[in-house]
Order: sequence, then structure tokens, then C-alpha cells
Amino acid sequence: MNIDESLFKKALKIHGFDFKNDVVKVTDKIIEFLESLNLSKDLITFLKAFSFKEEINFGSIYFNCVNRIRIENLEKENKEIYKKDLLIIGSGANGDPIVVNTKTLNVGYIFHDILWEEENIEDLNKVYIDLKMSIGTFFYKSITEEDFPIDAYQAEDYIK
Repeated sequence: MNIDESLFKKALKIHGFDFKNDVVKVTDKIIEFLESLNLSKDLITFLKAFSFKEEINFGSIYFNCVNRIRIENLEKENKEIYKKDLLIIGSGANGDPIVVNTKTLNVGYIFHDILWEEENIEDLNKVYIDLKMSIGTFFYKSITEEDFPIDAYQAEDYIK
């Protein structure tokens, strides 16, 4: 299990991110939520280190504001997928959630249209495309690879 924090930092530098003015402390309520999910210490440390005032745009995809992760994951239409080891940490160009598998730390996409429209999704593999890459690799490639997927449909083709 690897997060590749250094690649995430490289992506932020390429983006021109202001580390002095745009970083904010993670609230106690968010830390409690993350700890209640039994996330790895590495993932919690990463999220604390990369807590920003606003979501960060990496080309056509977004890394969520960490202090909004709880609200995002608790939204009714997201069907509590965080309870099934998929934590929403961002979104693709069309609104497809970007998730980290909390067991493997791999990042992938969820088909938002299926997630939001179907009543009961018993098999998350129906809606989850695992790109089998770390958080750092995912966001780094999103701004360095021209054909990097910006939604679940493109991710499906990307891994073929």
C-alpha cells in the first residue's frame, strides 16, 4: 500500500499551488470521521497534510477539500460507499466520484449515473473502475498524461 506523496507534491508544483496560503487545518470532526472508518495512519496523515481551502483542479479532475470529505461521503446519492471501503476524495470532469480504496489505497472512478440512479447496488464492481494506482500517481498522471481518463468511461478504456 503506497500513497506516493512525493508525486502528489510534484503535481501540485506543476499546478503552481501555493503551499503557504492555501493549506488549512483539518477539523476535529473530519479527523473523527476518518478515524471512525479505520483508515490507515498513512492515509489520515496524507489527508491532514493536503487539506486545502478549496478543491484543487488538476486539469479536468478535482481533489476535494479534505474538510468537505465527510459531507461528500455522507450525501444520500453516494449510497454510503465509504462503508464498503471506497472513500470519495475528488471528482472527474462529468461528476464521476474519484475514490480511494481504503484497503488497497488504489484510486479509481465510480460511475455516478449508475450510483445515483440505481436503488440498491449490491456489487460495487458494477460501478467502480480501479485504476490500480496510488493517489500521487493518479493526480500526477492527470496533469502529465494527455490521454489520462477524466471519468469512469474513459477509465474503463484506459485499463483495457
